[in-house]
Amino acid sequence: MSELLEGLSYLGNGGYWAAFAVAVFMAVFVGLLPGVSATLVMALSISFIVLNIEDPLIGIVMLATLTGVDNTLDSIPAVLLGQPGGATQVTFLEGNQLARRGLAAHTLGAVYAVSAMGGLVGALALAIVIPVIKPFILAFGFPEIAAMALFGVAMVAALSSGAMVKGLAAAAFGLLLGTIGIDPISAAHRYTFGSLHLWEGLPLIATTIGLFALPEMIDLTMTRRPVAMHGAVVNNREVFRGVRYGLTKWNIAIRNGLFGVFLGAVPGIGGAVVDWLSYAMGIFFSKDKSEFGKGSLDGVLFAEAAQNSKEAGQAIPTLAFGVPGGRAWAFVIVAMLAYGITPGPPMLDRFADITIMMVFSLALGNLAVTVIGMFLTGQLAKLTLIPYPLIGAIIIPISFLSAYLSSTDLIAIYIIVSAALLGLLMKQYKWPRPPLLLGFILGRIIEFNFQSAISIHGMGGLLTRPLTIVLLILAVAIAVTFSKMGNIGTAGTLSDEETMPVVRGASGDDPAAIAGAAAAVKTRQRTWALTPAAIFTMAVIGMAAWALQEAWFGFPTRGKVFPVSLSLAVIILSSVQLVHDLRRGKTGAIMDIGMRSAGMEGVVKTALLIIGWVAFFVVLIFVIGLKWATMVFPIGPTLLFLQGRTRWIGLAVAVPFVVLFNLIVMDYVMAVIWAEPLIPFFSTR
Repeated sequence: MSELLEGLSYLGNGGYWAAFAVAVFMAVFVGLLPGVSATLVMALSISFIVLNIEDPLIGIVMLATLTGVDNTLDSIPAVLLGQPGGATQVTFLEGNQLARRGLAAHTLGAVYAVSAMGGLVGALALAIVIPVIKPFILAFGFPEIAAMALFGVAMVAALSSGAMVKGLAAAAFGLLLGTIGIDPISAAHRYTFGSLHLWEGLPLIATTIGLFALPEMIDLTMTRRPVAMHGAVVNNREVFRGVRYGLTKWNIAIRNGLFGVFLGAVPGIGGAVVDWLSYAMGIFFSKDKSEFGKGSLDGVLFAEAAQNSKEAGQAIPTLAFGVPGGRAWAFVIVAMLAYGITPGPPMLDRFADITIMMVFSLALGNLAVTVIGMFLTGQLAKLTLIPYPLIGAIIIPISFLSAYLSSTDLIAIYIIVSAALLGLLMKQYKWPRPPLLLGFILGRIIEFNFQSAISIHGMGGLLTRPLTIVLLILAVAIAVTFSKMGNIGTAGTLSDEETMPVVRGASGDDPAAIAGAAAAVKTRQRTWALTPAAIFTMAVIGMAAWALQEAWFGFPTRGKVFPVSLSLAVIILSSVQLVHDLRRGKTGAIMDIGMRSAGMEGVVKTALLIIGWVAFFVVLIFVIGLKWATMVFPIGPTLLFLQGRTRWIGLAVAVPFVVLFNLIVMDYVMAVIWAEPLIPFFSTR
């Protein structure tokens, strides 16, 4: 009790409040700036904190507050600008479509309310659970973590309604991408192409930006329209209406918040996985599932409620066992050890003051960031009234800078361009991207833990662990349930409602003519043809076949099991899809955003212009360097796609913005080491 009172006494300490304010300010900065994570900021600041803050409680709590509250405002770039981060893909998927309807302010207001409640749920759960959680956490070994990840793969069924074969093939392809790098068991180099920077696999930020953000920016720039429609409400009053709506969803905040705590407490389950699993669980309990994937506010809230609470969950193994629940929490452990504090049982007696203040700071920090967000958003939401070519002129080069920042090597450029091309093609041919990204995130988690479990327990021992069996059964049951919900068998056929307008338009109201036209429609459905969609599916099969032969002939036995199995899965599933494409089958609704510029006047010319300019920009990156090339990029979209005064105003805004971003954020704040260009004159060294 004395330690508890000692911790609460810090509420009268000016040093604590100063550190708390700095942590909240840094969290706001991290949330608003795409591509900058709390992990990166903590890595840059940890030495300063440990060396300059003598009181261990203030230093440790400051770091914990930063990582615990940075998930609230990162929804702003995802919703307003279509710029998702590592853990805001669901927010982007649903929220950006809401912004396009003029509901950005309302959406973000609801997000703040549910995020704050989720954060409070997490802090309360942390305070209750820490003393009693030890036996359960200790029951989670390699088999259980692998089973939890497989549980995540089962959620693919929820993310593929209407295009189940495509969704499963995309998930298998994502899992295959997750095998890139050094095999954790055999140490074999897999698909690294001799690059040192691929030893740890594809970087998540560059891959996410390429797969989701860039295709949206290119697509929306081609529309030449603002983010939101005319007449959109973008004031603080609408934000507070959204807050009131969010408060009515307290049941979602509690349910999904507790789910987030549970997932966060399992080491190895990252924030992006929590995002999708919480979303899928929310869909499971929803009666009306028709709006998900099309701009559902509840879908956004499912994910956001768990994002803040999962930080408290990740604090549980961090404090109780010294096992970081997430990457950012590893820096909290580093700080604890630097201060001479050992995680474990002492956190409940000798250092209980640190634990209680961490709980208090997580709760208060979430409320503080929420209030800041509510008052900022009314102004920030006005960005949705700006024409997208101007936003694209700024966001596209910053996307490349963010990708480079995640690896500090030009290989990030190859990755982001390749992922963007894949993302555009998937949008065009209605392949859902969320299953691919979820598979990519889970791939290394599943393989490492499964292989480790086999090494320790053997296959027989693996299948006799009660918790593992329960999780596997749960995964299968959920996959089957979602499959039944998805109406899988209806994809590829026209319903009567879809057929009759075609029939009546061709044959009037004459019954005989209608019958003949209907028969013609059915005949056309069975026509085989080599369509662009079929060619794309063939390309997927070709990539999987190449991966199969590389794995079969180039990897050791333990290192080839996953790549070979996944390559075969992609080939089989894609072959089934190929038959469907060759027969010109119709794809049902997918939980993703298609090409929003499709069907617009002059779209082909616009597409050639924007893709040509991006290609020229990529060449410039290698010739004059990324720093200078990004300063040139805004000239193209503003001059090509804006008109009249807007063109020159856009040019005067976009170019200085990117220049200042490079000089202040990249050079001064991040101290980036730039890759050398081909022309020495542009060298930054």
